[in-house]
Amino acid sequence: MQDEFAFIATGNTPLFRLHDDPECACPPMPEAMATFTPPPLHALSRDETGEGCAVLRKVIERLGGAPGIVDLAPCDPAARRFVDEVLGEGEVLIRIVTPRDRVTIRESVFAGVWRVQHRIDGELRRDDLETGPVPEAVYGWAERLTVDGPPHRPQSFPEGLMNAPALLTEIFDHSANCPNDRPHVINLSLLPLTPEDSKFLIDTLGTAGLSVLSRGYGDCRVTLTRLPNVWWVQYFNSPGQLILNTLEITRLPAVVAAAPEDLEDSRERIAEALAQLK
Repeated sequence: MQDEFAFIATGNTPLFRLHDDPECACPPMPEAMATFTPPPLHALSRDETGEGCAVLRKVIERLGGAPGIVDLAPCDPAARRFVDEVLGEGEVLIRIVTPRDRVTIRESVFAGVWRVQHRIDGELRRDDLETGPVPEAVYGWAERLTVDGPPHRPQSFPEGLMNAPALLTEIFDHSANCPNDRPHVINLSLLPLTPEDSKFLIDTLGTAGLSVLSRGYGDCRVTLTRLPNVWWVQYFNSPGQLILNTLEITRLPAVVAAAPEDLEDSRERIAEALAQLK
């Protein structure tokens, strides 16, 4: 997984590149698109599938009502393998990293069904399935990671800046007054920025240790800054070229969450997968 997050993990790699394509050049056509593929179900005995089927029935119940958690800790290894085989790995991967904590959240091929694993000092402390648009832990970690030591509003600026001072005034103001239902989006792709502007924005906002990779028609990479409610949101086409670079000021960018209709669709598909085993 490390290479998937190299864009924020390496200190010498900028969070975004300016002028990714020459002026007026046509970008390459996309090469592939990720689509839903039902996971393969191999022949398993009733003993191997019994406990796993019970887990998946609980998931179906959660998808039909309020978001909920199904703890996998009591399950035996065979049941976990069965659940992993049925659910597979989807397009969205969330990683949270602190000096002691490593939280990995991967969406299954069924949108709105998330595998959440939390390790503290390398020891697995949480292993469960959670249903809902996005696991509630993501909101809690986003607040926790930005509550201590957020960046200060700059009072002086280096030479060579053009738009960074005005942008930072806008960013800090909206961060302090962020409504839950109206995200504020700054499209950096449309703004003239000098290399000094870019560096100063990156150095001032920094990153907080919460990253999201969403694959589909290219990649969407979302990174929490150290300033509360401020996220880098970047879109790349399939050849890996940056095509849209934004800052979103919101509790959580909408691109991360599963849509309500996707949850109902997942409920029906998991039920169909279980029916195939009877």
